[in-house]
Amino acid sequence: MAKTKSTLKKNINAMRVQAIENYDLSLGMLVNPNIKQQLVLNPIGVSVALTTLKELREELENYEIKLDEIDCNRIFDSTESLTETEVFIRSINSYLNYRNDYTRIIQTKELDRDFPREQRKKIVDGLEKEIKGEYKKIETVGKINKNLRRTCEAKIEELSRELRDILSTLEVPTEESINNRLYAIAEFKLREIKNRLDSKITYLENVMEEIA
Repeated sequence: MAKTKSTLKKNINAMRVQAIENYDLSLGMLVNPNIKQQLVLNPIGVSVALTTLKELREELENYEIKLDEIDCNRIFDSTESLTETEVFIRSINSYLNYRNDYTRIIQTKELDRDFPREQRKKIVDGLEKEIKGEYKKIETVGKINKNLRRTCEAKIEELSRELRDILSTLEVPTEESINNRLYAIAEFKLREIKNRLDSKITYLENVMEEIA
């Protein structure tokens, strides 16, 4: 069975969504309770705005955010043409929250070439073993030798710092995880615009009932 117009999904149009959002924002005063009586006296204006909002809301419902059209490499570090979904994401300020994570991925890729990941994992294993050994000394000989205990504690602190530094190069977000986060903020933004339109539609429908 063919899909009806209202259920047919299509790729998002970033410029069109921005235009719809701008229109929504321009109606801010329209839903101000302090001027409700003025709206009641202007049924034509209310009717036109309500019809337009409903049409735009239906249009938004047909737009779809596609995960497979999101690539953080293009969004953050590329001169390649962006997909419409990526253009939409770039219009949302919060996408910049993930720039640092993306930078860490790039830095780690460069590090991997000179200092392979497997080699770093071996160093981590060695450091963890050393730290356990120092704790063992504290639990045994350190009980009766305070100088040795202080030496072991200082050694543990030094080894722990080195361990944290190495681990920070291993515990890095993946490109896939960043793509998923970017998808989430795009979905949230689109839903936010829809909700604002819904709110205005409900308000104006109530006004129209009063007019009737």
